[in-house]
Amino acid sequence: MQLIDQQLAALQTLDVAPTRRDDFDAFWAETMDRVRRVPLNVAGGPVEYPIRCLEVRDLTFEGLDGTPIHTWLILPPEAKRGKVPVVVCFHGAGGNRGTPAAFTQWTSMGLAVLSHDFRMQSGLTGSKTGFTGSSTPGWFNLGILGKRTCYFYHTWTDALRTVELALATPEIDADRICVNGGSQGGGAALAVAALHPAVALCMADVPSNCWLEKRAFDRAGGMAAAAEFLLRHPDQLDAVCETLSYYDNLNLAERIRCPVLVSVGLKDPTCPPENCYAAVNKITADKQIAAYPFGDHSGGGMVHNDLKLAFVRRHLLEG
Repeated sequence: MQLIDQQLAALQTLDVAPTRRDDFDAFWAETMDRVRRVPLNVAGGPVEYPIRCLEVRDLTFEGLDGTPIHTWLILPPEAKRGKVPVVVCFHGAGGNRGTPAAFTQWTSMGLAVLSHDFRMQSGLTGSKTGFTGSSTPGWFNLGILGKRTCYFYHTWTDALRTVELALATPEIDADRICVNGGSQGGGAALAVAALHPAVALCMADVPSNCWLEKRAFDRAGGMAAAAEFLLRHPDQLDAVCETLSYYDNLNLAERIRCPVLVSVGLKDPTCPPENCYAAVNKITADKQIAAYPFGDHSGGGMVHNDLKLAFVRRHLLEG
């Protein structure tokens, strides 16, 4: 269809200037040092589960502020015979770590799974850190006036520490760590792939945290929270934009060195396609963008899921 071809051509050549501040690299170097240095203090252990061939561990590890982050570790039978690859899964906004049965497509392929709750959403994970500011209408404006006080600082460092948990798990092959997620989780997957050198593969579906200034201006998805804050506090525009710049994949994507698979829905009002392409176009590593012309925030649905299964098999199991 000519209209779709024209739209894709425009998206594929979209070149948005980064919004990085001068201390961007220093900030993330210091943050990653803390992510690695602060002890995980893992607690919990195996639990009974109806799928007897799986070993399911109900674990917590500590965020940088000591918050227990509730996490499933699910090991396939292959883990009894040797180290296995792992898919680290990040859920969408308002979700939680799910149930072990939700990840059987990965364990049936012989992969382990790590899935944790983002803070203060619908799971078991709370927060020992108190945030300044209002939470109306969501989480994403909490502490938004500071790069170390904002909600993303804690959720993204939690996500990075999940990779540290993978590295600390004897059954997991440290050279075959994949990060995976959709929407909020897709944005986190891109960021973790950009920031953590242990990540070998990345799958990001309809990712958030891409070109955040535009997303806030358009009131798209979770960034409506930032827009609502700025409606009431227009004098804080520069401070909010500065904070968001540290958590914008527009500024991080060029750091990604592993293969990446991204899905985009061209009719997505929550994570609009131009936002996704603005960030993904910065990736110079091996990448595949699956654009679904009539896809909304569900992206390519189960059709795209089959692409992900093949992508994982090719890079983690057949390489």
